[in-house]
Amino acid sequence: MKLIKNTLNLINYNLNFISRIQDFKIGLSFLIFLSLILSFILSLPLLYLLFKLTFGINLFIDFIFNFKIFTLAMNTMLLVILVVFFAILISLPLAFLNVRSNIPFAKHLTSISVLPIALPSYVMATTQIELWGPRGLFYDLLNKIFGIDKIPSFYGLSGSVFVLSLITYPYIYIGLCAMFRRFDYQMIDASKTLGSSNLQTFRKIVFPLVKPTIASGSLLVALYVLSDFGAISLLRFNTFTTAIFNRMYSSIGNYGVLEISTLAIFFCFFILFLESRTRNNARHFSNSSGFKIKKADLGIWRWILFPIVLIPPVLGFLLPVSVLIYWLIQGMQNDNSFTNIISSTINTISISLVTSLIVTIFSIPIILVIRKKIKFLSSIIEKSCYIGLSLPGIVVGMSLVFFSINYFDMIYQTYIILILAYLISFLPAVITPIRSTLTQIDPKLEEASFTLGKGKISTFYNIIVKLSTPGFIYGAILVFILCLKELPATLILSPVGFRTLATSIWGSASEAFFMDTAAASLILVIIAGIPSYLFMSNDLSRKITL
Repeated sequence: MKLIKNTLNLINYNLNFISRIQDFKIGLSFLIFLSLILSFILSLPLLYLLFKLTFGINLFIDFIFNFKIFTLAMNTMLLVILVVFFAILISLPLAFLNVRSNIPFAKHLTSISVLPIALPSYVMATTQIELWGPRGLFYDLLNKIFGIDKIPSFYGLSGSVFVLSLITYPYIYIGLCAMFRRFDYQMIDASKTLGSSNLQTFRKIVFPLVKPTIASGSLLVALYVLSDFGAISLLRFNTFTTAIFNRMYSSIGNYGVLEISTLAIFFCFFILFLESRTRNNARHFSNSSGFKIKKADLGIWRWILFPIVLIPPVLGFLLPVSVLIYWLIQGMQNDNSFTNIISSTINTISISLVTSLIVTIFSIPIILVIRKKIKFLSSIIEKSCYIGLSLPGIVVGMSLVFFSINYFDMIYQTYIILILAYLISFLPAVITPIRSTLTQIDPKLEEASFTLGKGKISTFYNIIVKLSTPGFIYGAILVFILCLKELPATLILSPVGFRTLATSIWGSASEAFFMDTAAASLILVIIAGIPSYLFMSNDLSRKITL
């Protein structure tokens, strides 16, 4: 709680400072200058790829028309589409029922449903294989009870979609919960008074208003899937990311790595294009905070829907954590000596906290320039922010190693280069929720403030800063969680002797020390789960909304 309040105060201070800068003639130029510097840093992976490709552009053209590359592209696109679809399918009714209806224990369900976000993809995949895979727990139950010897394979596309959907649906769910809490339901009542059916009301009123939030969350989901390696590697599904890793560490060396990475960036720009088209058609709603949310009375259906609402957090959190606890207990019974992970825990919390604060502060000038909607420039700056998130951590790490060795050798093998990698990879996690929040602020509120005689600073702080605060807090927490879970870039760029919980988990799992893996994983889940749960609690949410 104290950390969240300190983060909020720091963000508000910086926003207030920048708002004062905007009153000077050089204000906008200063913000643009800062944004361009940050955009250059964020574009380092792309610059690295383009620099390398200039020496073999003909090979690149021949490479991308290879049938195997076409298959990889189709696999990647299919995985992204399916995961985004199921993430929306899970999050939309879940958020609506938990926030908008009188379903039992809604307050606790709202917070519990976000907890799958705390699990790294490689931990989630490992535990789900233990449950659903060949010779897994549920296979044994089906065999003993029903005598079933064969079940559909959990590996491949189906398992990847299952695991990644459970991990990523909170990216959409959190934004929808925040939106439903601030939604003016008088518009729904007015629509029904005018004779519209429930379906018509949803299609004409609700869906146009939730669409920008869904689009922003879907963007994060799509980019996460595009860059994920842990889950899809364990589940044996070939995408751009697995191809990059396999080629990097195979006998063929780096052949195709640069080409595939560049194609991944093209996919990223295509996803950004689709999301921007949706956002441009966004509608605004009143950000009223003085009314009590009117909840829908489900009647007897509230008890029928209750177990259905439990399914996502049970499958995505309770069962995987139960597997980890089982491994931990087995290790204790066998007098297994767990690796000392205290230093890894301290390192993980420290680097994640520092990074989340830095990334949140650095996002402010970019957000302000994007909001100014300067022709071409705002679009270029915005798109540069998403390059890192679309690439596997190993490509981001490779690019930074290249630039640091050749141009900035003083930062090589330091904490600076590691934080820089996190900045490049996770800045979109801050920008997306803030931008989504700003999208929902009706410009007429600013006009009304000016009409009442308020100045630019007062209007900016009371309208923009206060109403977008939930986006900043959510973004900071999201970056913190992503830093906790990040693995490839940490392995490549960490100073000698620096270990995090993610690298400890990887090291233990690689050596088949599943008990040590369980201990580190549970600590990571607890650290990531606490801020997620607190943020989603109704009481805290009301305090943050201001």
